[in-house]
Amino acid sequence: MTLLQKGKTKDVHAHGEYTLRLVFTDRVTKNEAGEVDPGGNFVSEDGAPGQGWACLTMTTTIFKRLAENGIPTHMVSFDLSDLSMVARKAKVFGSGLEWVCRWVGTGSFIRRYRNVPGVKDGMRFVEPVMEITIKDDATGDPLIVPSAVAALGIITAERLSDLIALNTKTMALIHEIFRERGLDLWDIKIEWGKDAETGAFLLIDEVSANSCRAFDAATGARVLGLDLAARFA
Repeated sequence: MTLLQKGKTKDVHAHGEYTLRLVFTDRVTKNEAGEVDPGGNFVSEDGAPGQGWACLTMTTTIFKRLAENGIPTHMVSFDLSDLSMVARKAKVFGSGLEWVCRWVGTGSFIRRYRNVPGVKDGMRFVEPVMEITIKDDATGDPLIVPSAVAALGIITAERLSDLIALNTKTMALIHEIFRERGLDLWDIKIEWGKDAETGAFLLIDEVSANSCRAFDAATGARVLGLDLAARFA
């Protein structure tokens, strides 16, 4: 099958007129300090055995639950035996946007606002903090405010309002799914696109250990990779 793109953690293959075949791999991302980090912009030289299975398992479980609650995703089918997913083709907005939700401040959030009084790693928010970033590794995925998204013509103001509402509903449901599994979800990054055939909004890419920070709600210990996926199997 024709390889179209080798991403940070997945390989994209041709499939149909309006579908693609995604193959999940054991590649993981790291930050500038060389630490494995779901928000990192660099691919680690050392993979994490079983990471592909873990991420596909989590993603398919979460996508199925979201679909049951009226959240559209690009997933058509999946096969755990070969770590693949058939997905609807989707067009990204502009050069690509990432949607981040933070229930606890850590990572880049703390680095960005470290000079604001009271900011500290692990700070919990009364209401979740929603962020939109531009996918651009060279500039560190800079933040963009909704009014700029509309002003730059990336998404029309009317459609953006609809997407923000859909994203808020989705994030709340994802948080609930983690909580049901005894997990304290600190932050997560997801991506939206529009169906290449119909133009409808679709949750794309993955929702997995590659894109979140989660901790055991009882012990406070970080839960990663296979251990995290085991809660969703």
